[in-house]
Amino acid sequence: MPDLPSATADEHPPTGDAVLRIVCPTQKRMLPVLVGAFLLLFLLPATFRNLRRAPDDVSWLPLVVLAVMCLLVLAMLYRSFVFRDALCIYKGGDVPEGKLVVAAGSIRSVRALPAPQAWSAEGKWDALGMYPGPIEIDTDSGAFRFGAGLSGYMVGETVDRIADFCGLAPEGWRSLQQQ
Repeated sequence: MPDLPSATADEHPPTGDAVLRIVCPTQKRMLPVLVGAFLLLFLLPATFRNLRRAPDDVSWLPLVVLAVMCLLVLAMLYRSFVFRDALCIYKGGDVPEGKLVVAAGSIRSVRALPAPQAWSAEGKWDALGMYPGPIEIDTDSGAFRFGAGLSGYMVGETVDRIADFCGLAPEGWRSLQQQ
């Protein structure tokens, strides 16, 4: 069975309240690993050569550039191998504060976005593991993206789960397939 996002009810919800919790799998992208390896392969020897000089002759700009690039690679690796996109939707009662905690009544629409093409900017961000997600959730306060790490069939299942929980009709390519 594939690693589908899990929808579970909270262990001890207040009476009458329902919770839909969706946790996406990690992305496990290889491109960030390759970018990190090439960074180490090409930039670290030059950095060590620069550090072997006398302290007065050391140029600090390459060291700063290397530090920034290493932070970017670490962010890509974290997003690809550790980060799991999570969303909690509460129906009824008071909604607790949280980063991705939403009241079911405030969700106006849920839609699956088409997969980004490889040559587009979004496709390149997706290859690096930094794509925000293929599901767009429109709420009373604004829209946000969700679902980093979901594959194509998992996107449809997740959109259906959210739409069923909130009492909405799914939008986007998934709803067109069902018609």
